[in-house]
Amino acid sequence: MLLLLLLLFKRLLCYGASTVAPLHLGFHHSASEEPLSYRFIQISSFANHSWAQTQSSGWLGEVQTEVWDSVLGTIRFLRPWSQGNFSKEELKNLQALLQLYMHGFTKQVQAFASQFQFEYPFELQILSSCQMHAGKASGSFLYGAYQGSDFLSFRGNSWKPSPGAGSQAQNVCRVLNHYRIVKEIVQNLLSDTCPGYLAGLVEAGKSDLERQVKPEAWVSKGPSPGSGHLLLVCHVSGFHPKPVWVMWMRDGYSILPILICLTVIITLVMLVVVDSWFKKQSPVFSIRANIQDPTSPGHQLCLTQELWIKNRFSKNWKTSLKQLW
Repeated sequence: MLLLLLLLFKRLLCYGASTVAPLHLGFHHSASEEPLSYRFIQISSFANHSWAQTQSSGWLGEVQTEVWDSVLGTIRFLRPWSQGNFSKEELKNLQALLQLYMHGFTKQVQAFASQFQFEYPFELQILSSCQMHAGKASGSFLYGAYQGSDFLSFRGNSWKPSPGAGSQAQNVCRVLNHYRIVKEIVQNLLSDTCPGYLAGLVEAGKSDLERQVKPEAWVSKGPSPGSGHLLLVCHVSGFHPKPVWVMWMRDGYSILPILICLTVIITLVMLVVVDSWFKKQSPVFSIRANIQDPTSPGHQLCLTQELWIKNRFSKNWKTSLKQLW
């Protein structure tokens, strides 16, 4: 089983070396941007010596690109560009490699559980990652955890126990470091294959990764922290890319009441101005007549004056309002 696994690793590395190196992208990120990273996450749960379950997934930054279907034993690509620039032959070998790895990993851990002092039930977590900055590979690592605590890591060309992991991690690393070929394969996967795959993902998913989506924010009422207090929860979602800026305003006020007040004040001022202007433009009538008599000329003149005033005031009022708005 181990020999077959090694042969498949070697075969994949040969394909990867001929197609994905050197690393060049169709676009470049500025030096101020965060490095791009690809992460492979694996969580394996072991209930006893005969039952185990493994979940694994691949992530480009915060975007999940692949997931391992443990039922069908296949890779499920979640994005149209998740295959990167790998050829069909490379993907076929990658599929076979992961099938053998998932099965072999479980068997090997169960076989060495007693020697490694793993007590059932237990869980193992593996995080491997590579980074790229400004179109160039900038680093890679592999971390392993046992029961949720740091246990070991692979850096450079050897396995090293995590600080505080104790003699148990030292024993595991001592055994793993005896397998020179395995160390070479892990090193090549982290330093060559992973960065090449990352470069292919970035190039293939360029349009999707560079899209800009504005955040949506809303406020809801949370559980009361105490009498006389109200807890407000601000929710922000739907934005891309990841960096977002959110700020609470203490004693903030709405601009709408201010606009309403300004509108009322301006309207009153305009009324005063219109009234003053109208008084200056109105004719002075000095005719004294008996306005009580509807048939008298004086009364008719008053009616004419009153009608003229109403029309002039209405016309100037409408014009002033149009100018105001």
